[in-house]
Amino acid sequence: MTDYEKYISFICILIFLGCDDRLDEMRPHNMSDASTYLKKFENVVNATSGLYALFYGKVGGFTYDYIYEVVYHTLGEFRGNNVVFAEPFEGTSDVALGAPDAHFYLYSDQKDQSFAWPMWIKMNQIVLGASKNIEAIKLLEKEPTEQFRLDELKRLKGENYFIRGLLFFHAVNAFGLPYWNEPDKNPGVPLDTTGSGQLLPRSSVKECYESIIRDFNNAASCLPDEKMDRSFANRAAAYGMLSRVYLYMGGRPDAPNVEYNKLAITYANKVFEVQNDVVDILRGDEYKDLYLKDPKSNPEVLFAFNPANFPSDSPSYLHSYYSWSGFVYSKEEFPCPAVISKDYEKIMDKEKDLRWKYFTTPSIRHQGRYTTTKYDGGEFELFPGFVDFECPTIFIRTGEVILNRAEAYAKSGEDGKALIDLNQIRERAGLSTLNGIGGQQLKDSIFMERRRELAFEAQVYYDYIRNGIKLSREEVTTVYQDYIGRQYNEVDPLSSRRIVCLIPSEELKLNPALEQNTY
Repeated sequence: MTDYEKYISFICILIFLGCDDRLDEMRPHNMSDASTYLKKFENVVNATSGLYALFYGKVGGFTYDYIYEVVYHTLGEFRGNNVVFAEPFEGTSDVALGAPDAHFYLYSDQKDQSFAWPMWIKMNQIVLGASKNIEAIKLLEKEPTEQFRLDELKRLKGENYFIRGLLFFHAVNAFGLPYWNEPDKNPGVPLDTTGSGQLLPRSSVKECYESIIRDFNNAASCLPDEKMDRSFANRAAAYGMLSRVYLYMGGRPDAPNVEYNKLAITYANKVFEVQNDVVDILRGDEYKDLYLKDPKSNPEVLFAFNPANFPSDSPSYLHSYYSWSGFVYSKEEFPCPAVISKDYEKIMDKEKDLRWKYFTTPSIRHQGRYTTTKYDGGEFELFPGFVDFECPTIFIRTGEVILNRAEAYAKSGEDGKALIDLNQIRERAGLSTLNGIGGQQLKDSIFMERRRELAFEAQVYYDYIRNGIKLSREEVTTVYQDYIGRQYNEVDPLSSRRIVCLIPSEELKLNPALEQNTY
């Protein structure tokens, strides 16, 4: 780790410990002017570090203890068909209400019943901070006294562009319809790219994507071409995100946009062209450590949230969704709501596929069921007899980038190249290669391989929606008897607008310029 990264990590801890309450209260309609504070280089470093801390900080200063990994994961994974709930989430807490709200497509507009509110607030908090930082850095770059720090300022600017682009992207996919559905007409999210803090209307989905592309391109141009701790923004991650963004713009399999798919290929290639970094997929015995290996040195991880960067043995909240933590003697009694669905088991070769062998395990609590081990890393003993976990949450990795490129090749009519990429992922997982397939059969095979490879990583729901594919669960969660009907377990993006979250009603009252999503 460089001195700069050590300094960032240290300041990040200070921000998290000392400024969390103040940062939690920042919202577009009440944030005080930060222009004076951000006139100093050291304060811009602090403020940038604070954005990383906000990934883990409380939402809004209310009763919510959501961290961003929980919000992002639930909206991307629990709305899919890889998991079912083997038992209800306990109590009336935020998670107990928000998880089933997402899983059954209830989409409450009440902030204490849905994950939509923390996604909306977290987006506003982090975007506002990043925008203010970027504007402050632009001014500092012009100061004669700061000319010796131009490289550091450029790097800081790149990190803020990356973080802002990431939050805009996640939010527009939560609240906006897919790009193939009239993106110039349908509303996305407000774009406060100057840090004005004004009450803005929602920009169109197209405008949001254009802003996201600018941010990731700016990030790539500012971040250095060198080995970096992957729990901070880096050039390879910016290129990887651009491959995903253009893939999301690339249209349905039956109506692809060749131009955008070509760009998805271009930026996927750029990930592997980074000269001074180590970017690769893990193979062989190393593959089993994909989710256990520290993201600071993992060549497959491009960007991940790493609880180990934070103080006080910060645990992973996602781990407790799928497994246990607490007193070792009572681990069989620990609630474990989310188990692997029979839908997912059905598409896995349990004998040959290393992803089944490496990344799933029989449930301790629910016999005959399986859970994922992707969040079992970072085990530590908080105090004698009490175990917790601080595993990273991966936002993008090279395994996905290869599949992005495969899908984009297939949608561009380059079946041979698509098959090479698809087989690279299959061979790594211990499966036989596919030969002699093309067209829709190839596209279907890539879609299913994404389900296998990226399961439990908050991708599955968006893969269905962005491709216009009907999602219908064969196995239905039965521990919530009110929600076993088809309408709670099936969505068709071609015929329903009921695929996006509602904007929280409180936000509509605070900002009259906003318009609500309609089903």
